[in-house]
Amino acid sequence: MAVRNLVRLFYIAVLSCSFGVRAAEYRFYSAAGAKVPLIELSQIFNQSLPDSKIVNNFDTAGAAEQKFLADPQSTCLVTTQVRINSAIKSGALKGQQQIPLADTLAGLASSVSPKPLIGNSQELRATLLNAKSIAFSDPARGATVGKHFEEMIKKLGIEQEIMSKATLASDGVETMKLVLAKKVELGVTQMSEVVQADRSALVGPFPSEFELATRYSLWCKDPSSSEISSYIALLKSRFGSQVFTYNGLRPVQ
Repeated sequence: MAVRNLVRLFYIAVLSCSFGVRAAEYRFYSAAGAKVPLIELSQIFNQSLPDSKIVNNFDTAGAAEQKFLADPQSTCLVTTQVRINSAIKSGALKGQQQIPLADTLAGLASSVSPKPLIGNSQELRATLLNAKSIAFSDPARGATVGKHFEEMIKKLGIEQEIMSKATLASDGVETMKLVLAKKVELGVTQMSEVVQADRSALVGPFPSEFELATRYSLWCKDPSSSEISSYIALLKSRFGSQVFTYNGLRPVQ
């Protein structure tokens, strides 16, 4: 942690010397799944330029995109790569390319110790069958992870056993509340949501054959401006990658 703080201070110093002070506000609209790492990295930027700041607005991936498009003063958008590519194709976003940042992986959280094993499909199947209770986001509400989990237990041949002891939550946040309150043994959601709620509850991602990765990308109206290009460099730096990793996301190299 001490080394990480020193690196943080180093980047603040570098950014402070990169360009002259200019009062400005940079409005970022971002998907909530990347909230914690983006807050930390934007704080570094804001500390380096006291008269300029990044103002973050977090919401669902779709709502963040809508707010960005509705705000004439918006600066950058962080949402799913699929959404950005679709907006570029439709012409809603023009002139710039998306910049891949990090993948959020679906996985398991646990309220019991020791943590169960899910390194391969056999271990995952056994863990799910042995659990007394499981919560995941309701697929009927359009939950990506919930739909994926539903398909996964069908492929594992254990749908009936799992659904008989499952609780359908409204979203990943509600899933983690159930886990932390020890109302369920296992929770199925994005790893980033597990880490944001309680890092100690994390079991890990699903094995490779059942991996679910959602990529977050960045799109800026003017990525070549000195301030924004410096912030992008921080996001893509080794330290930025460490921040994303620490918070349960997999950085895109």
